[in-house]
Amino acid sequence: MPTPIMHLDLADTIIRRGDLEPEVQQLLAEQRGPFLLGNTAPDVKSVSGQRRQETHFYSIHHNSGAPAVQALLAAHPALREPAGLAPAHAAFVAGYVAHLTLDELWLEQVYRPYFVGSTAESLRQGAFAHNVLRTWLDRRALEGLDRGVAEALRRAEPDRWLPFTEDSHLRSWRDWLVQQLSPGHSVQTAAVFAERMGVPVEEVEAVLGSETGMEEQVFTRMPRSAVAAFEVAGYERCVAQIHSYLGVGTAGGQE
Repeated sequence: MPTPIMHLDLADTIIRRGDLEPEVQQLLAEQRGPFLLGNTAPDVKSVSGQRRQETHFYSIHHNSGAPAVQALLAAHPALREPAGLAPAHAAFVAGYVAHLTLDELWLEQVYRPYFVGSTAESLRQGAFAHNVLRTWLDRRALEGLDRGVAEALRRAEPDRWLPFTEDSHLRSWRDWLVQQLSPGHSVQTAAVFAERMGVPVEEVEAVLGSETGMEEQVFTRMPRSAVAAFEVAGYERCVAQIHSYLGVGTAGGQE
């Protein structure tokens, strides 16, 4: 699925681009840190030890069931009415539903059509290409990330924002993100994916560093035009879902 850096980049783009309704724009600009943290928060499972389903509300391998945002709000009705939440809390949940929305779109438009194989070997090759693509997009997102993102995240202070994850876990996750984005540190996406796949990180870096390698192993599977189409659709769908959650527009998601 999209990496935390990709989610942060899209979240900051949504705030900066100015396509939000004025009241939504004001809320998210004023509560930038909570919104940014919310856009990564489903991945808190990395520090909380929770199962993916407990924080993402969808299954990677199955199409059945309600969309993730609907499942989240059905399971935790205290989050349904943003008008009843503190502004920072509402912005955080708006970010959370944007994360779930982008993840499901990635499954629909990227992972399932281009990287799922039918044999053990094709699954291995697909997983490798998928992780190389995510690392490539992660690095491109990092290059464009606003330098104020880390400081905005640092100021976000969870206060019982999720009924299914402790604030201490959210703080640990926040601090890990801030450290990754701080001067003198580097984002370890390639190393993390290489470890998960059981391959040397040099094997991932070799493809990333080669235009030919990227074309042969990644973009022959998923054309660059399809990647660009996902990015456009992801932005539009997340804006619509944020508006829907905050009670603006007609994009469905709370029903």
